[in-house]
Amino acid sequence: MTAFRYGLDPVDETFFETAPMRWRVGLELAASPDEVWAGLTSARPLSWCRALPEVLHTSEAPYGVGTTREASVLGTYRIREEFFRWDEAGRRKSFHATEATLPVFSAFAEDYHVLPFDVGSKLVWSFAFAPWKGLDSAVQLGKPLTETLLASLVRDTRNHFGSLTEVR
Repeated sequence: MTAFRYGLDPVDETFFETAPMRWRVGLELAASPDEVWAGLTSARPLSWCRALPEVLHTSEAPYGVGTTREASVLGTYRIREEFFRWDEAGRRKSFHATEATLPVFSAFAEDYHVLPFDVGSKLVWSFAFAPWKGLDSAVQLGKPLTETLLASLVRDTRNHFGSLTEVR
């Protein structure tokens, strides 16, 4: 059993515009919007991402606002998450982290928005976070590692669904 000892601050959708650290990418994928949404909302979401060896819902289906899950990042950092937005029709969902095993962030959130695009879909994937109190400098120093981790999520997602554009 994982010991979650660090509580994170709850946030809402405005955090994606106000967080001290933000990252957003638009992935043009060869898969249909329904296929991408199904992958993001399955019992094992993001299973194709090597940096996320385990992402499991801790709530029973059907999933929606209030759904909880736990994720392992690189097999060493674990977070609990709660969804505050889940829009099946608009294919959009957002969560904020509620607890973590290490004091890295005081607040953390992700947003997934799947849109029709060309002959496939576009996944707009957003991350927003605030460093744990007093760790601002350490998080800034760790920015290259964070960007490498996020780039691996993008690369794995493109490889899984297929990319509509050439990536260099």
